[in-house]
Amino acid sequence: MSDLSNPEPSVPPLPVPMTFGQILDRTYRLMRAHWRLFLGVSAVPAVTILAFITVWAIFVFKMFGPLWAAKSSGIGAVAGGIPLLFSAVFLIGYPIMLAIYALYLPAAAFAATQADRGVVVTFRQAYSVAWSRFGRSLWLMILCILYIVVPFTVIAALIGVGAALMHYAAGVGASPGSAFFLIPLLALLYLAILVYSVWITLRFAVAYPACVEEDLTAWASLKRSASLTRGAMGRIFLVLLVVYAIVYALELVCILVFLALAAVVGLIAFSAHVAAGSAAFFILVGLGVLVYMLIIAAYVLLSYAAFTTSLAVIYHDQRLRKDGLAAEPRLA
Repeated sequence: MSDLSNPEPSVPPLPVPMTFGQILDRTYRLMRAHWRLFLGVSAVPAVTILAFITVWAIFVFKMFGPLWAAKSSGIGAVAGGIPLLFSAVFLIGYPIMLAIYALYLPAAAFAATQADRGVVVTFRQAYSVAWSRFGRSLWLMILCILYIVVPFTVIAALIGVGAALMHYAAGVGASPGSAFFLIPLLALLYLAILVYSVWITLRFAVAYPACVEEDLTAWASLKRSASLTRGAMGRIFLVLLVVYAIVYALELVCILVFLALAAVVGLIAFSAHVAAGSAAFFILVGLGVLVYMLIIAAYVLLSYAAFTTSLAVIYHDQRLRKDGLAAEPRLA
């Protein structure tokens, strides 16, 4: 499935296990060589999120705009409609986004793993492979969510019981010592949530590359990822942390440049006596919002592409370490 008409160069795979620095360097070189493909694949969920937010904002404005303009009765109506609105957003938007990510993740994994093998594929080929595995990808995502949600539910129930006990103890005039005992317990439970989230994320970090590359079922992909990441979670965590820090630093630089330019434009507009509420004012505000949204969109695209690429590199490196299988170029 290689695309010979694609001018993007291939990056030859490494035949030996990589160090921490080599993983980061290879991720960067793959990103630079295949940036159009990776950003194009990542654009699908990013555009979907942006479209969903836009539709949601328009709906809120159309529905509650007249009420916000009203007096106290309007405020009460808005407050009463907010829970219903968020329920509708969850029931409609969450399944849509779940389906989009179930399609995106195998496409991104296929594009990145093939690039790491030295095989160049196209956007269409990546999503064609993803579509052929949509069912198992969706089930894999649901399983990952259940692994996180079920323990969270148990911990949330424990926190709720603890809060109820604190309230009851305060009501019957019990010693405040019980509250001092429960508050650290609740803090430890919250810390446990964070630790477990990181642990389960690292444990299943290469489930999608394994699912696509080895044509595994959802359950088998989770088991394979758990096997490949065993003993390597610290290195994986550090790689993902550095990738996140680099992408976030780039976003901060762009935002700082944007704020500086916005301040200069604002000073010029003030000197030109641009009145608030005028057409020029709204044009400038609209351009500012547009540029800011483009910066956020670029950050989302870059972060998605960087994480999927680094996980593909880690997946092949762990296969080489565990199974002795190098990421040799092949046609998928």
